[in-house]
Amino acid sequence: MNNADLIVATLKANGISRGFGIPSGNVLPLMEAMRQGGVEFVLTAHEGSAGFAADVMGRMTGAPGLAIATLGPGATNLATGVGCAFLDRSPLIAITCNLNRDQLGRRIQMWIDHHALFKPITKATLRLEAGVIGETLTYAVALALTEPRGPVHLDLPEDVALSAATEKVPAAAKVAPLAAAPDEAIARARELIGAAKRPIAVIGSSAMRLGDPSLLRRVIERHNLPFATTTMAKG
Repeated sequence: MNNADLIVATLKANGISRGFGIPSGNVLPLMEAMRQGGVEFVLTAHEGSAGFAADVMGRMTGAPGLAIATLGPGATNLATGVGCAFLDRSPLIAITCNLNRDQLGRRIQMWIDHHALFKPITKATLRLEAGVIGETLTYAVALALTEPRGPVHLDLPEDVALSAATEKVPAAAKVAPLAAAPDEAIARARELIGAAKRPIAVIGSSAMRLGDPSLLRRVIERHNLPFATTTMAKG
């Protein structure tokens, strides 16, 4: 098993069944690992479309969506979809397949600094390194799924992808539940709402992920609250 195989096995263990993207020479090792490992590669017409598709997959399935692009222009195209996921609070893993490590930073082919590109529009941007592939991926999945959810970018040098794996497939990531609000914060909220003359409820995107949405409905109906929904929480 090489590191590309390990990546695919780890993604699959975390509930990811398909990834969206466009092939290139640097992407082929990961594509072949996906073919062998049972994770479908879905060809899109544009890397931006791959990002949008992965964004929606993350919202629909609860597991992070997966988007894949080559270096340079492939990465810049992908950034549009990744930025959408960042604004949508959608869990997503974006993998850019890069040059060999000894070529990184040289102004050859289509190299740009992927980490500088994705830093403002992701929760984290990390390089996949031999020996810590499983640890990095597990952390990335957990981070993508932690509220507020969002995309995490991973950069994969081609020689790392092709190197023999030295790790076992790790267990699926564990996501810490959102901590309950402190009692004093709840008391203060009750005080503010009680003193409001014309309270309204503004419902945002996180409302779609409530374990029991009927609780919110009951509060609104009990107090006869007018409410407004943002674009992502319309229903």
